[in-house]
Amino acid sequence: MIFNLEYFTGKDVVFIGKGKEWSSFEKFITDNAQIKSLKSVYLTEDTKETQLTELQAMNPESTIFVKTAGYPGNQLPLPYTTPTRVFFDCVKQLGAKTIGVTGTKGKTTTASLLAFMLKNGGFPVRLCGNMGDPMLDSLRDAKSTDIFVVELSSFQLNELTQSPDVAILTNLFRDHIDYHGSIDAYWEAKRNIMRHMDESGMFVYNPQTEFALHWIADTKAKTVAIDPNETIDMSQAKLIGDHNRLNFLMARTVAESLGVDRNITMLSLREFEPVRHRLQTVKNVNGVTFVDDAIGSTPEATIAGIEALIRNRGPVGCIMLGGVDREYDFSELIRMISRVGIPKLVLFPDTGAIIKSQLPESYTPDIFETRDMKEAVNWAAEQTPSGSICLLSTAAPSTVLWSSFEEKGSLFQQAVLELT
Repeated sequence: MIFNLEYFTGKDVVFIGKGKEWSSFEKFITDNAQIKSLKSVYLTEDTKETQLTELQAMNPESTIFVKTAGYPGNQLPLPYTTPTRVFFDCVKQLGAKTIGVTGTKGKTTTASLLAFMLKNGGFPVRLCGNMGDPMLDSLRDAKSTDIFVVELSSFQLNELTQSPDVAILTNLFRDHIDYHGSIDAYWEAKRNIMRHMDESGMFVYNPQTEFALHWIADTKAKTVAIDPNETIDMSQAKLIGDHNRLNFLMARTVAESLGVDRNITMLSLREFEPVRHRLQTVKNVNGVTFVDDAIGSTPEATIAGIEALIRNRGPVGCIMLGGVDREYDFSELIRMISRVGIPKLVLFPDTGAIIKSQLPESYTPDIFETRDMKEAVNWAAEQTPSGSICLLSTAAPSTVLWSSFEEKGSLFQQAVLELT
């Protein structure tokens, strides 16, 4: 299907950003719109002021600016659209159904598990969004019968002016204040996943997420709360942890609302392979099990990972912590690791030093501070008690040392696989 993108016709299109989203947009807009010209601009701190002046001098009547999700809109003094907006416009033209999944943590697993359930239930599914598959790529050869399961970050939701047909909110914690400017702005961006729904929409949430209760008081959509206390047999599942039980409940709620049988949702839970870098067992070396939870970039996520492993796999003998300082509160995490007595800590900058300074006097683990993942893994291999787990779950974002959590996790796995 060729989509109607008349507002791009005859225009000079300037894409602000780079990477996968730019490559995806470049191909999509070239295939679907009769544009005059197309170029990308990457704004850097050194040249941003000059570049913005040049962009502002362009004719607003003949120019359309398109912004990557990674660049904060509040720093761009220009009218713009986004690939996410274009995607939702096109899906509406297509007449297909969209299911959006967001939350501070758990959105990739929930979206992937839901897509797996729907596929097992016989539905044509396209999984896309924040997990790495650009939304516009998923429109290629799409049909009106397709169901788009879309993982949506707060960056992508921030400027969204329409909501998906069905929305899941996994949870909400403190995060991304550096991008949004305040915690309230972050939560308001998340709210866009259901803000624009009418009576035909459905919003699925955990009632333990307080902000969701405020949101549902002001919506026309159907709202469905999971029962967070429902018991689920996770003994045969490859997913572990109570947080994944909640993720399953949300995915199941939506799948069953579309007609998937409960037997199929339970079978899907047993067969589903955990997403890479999410409590992923890498290798056992000399009695030490190395687990990659590189996605664990908030204290809450790391706590959930530790709890899941202790309850399902065994003791944690070493944990790797530290990353970007986003002013997180580490007090509950520190109480936990000291209470369970994790004997070995690897600490990365910048928050590794903060965590170290807050350790209670009664808790005296062996500590290794480093900037190098291979050094960290080699030290852990020598120091972690046999019969326990070495866990990478840094409780902070990765970009002090690495470009992304994927790079951090891949370097961890590479170093582990090289151990003998």
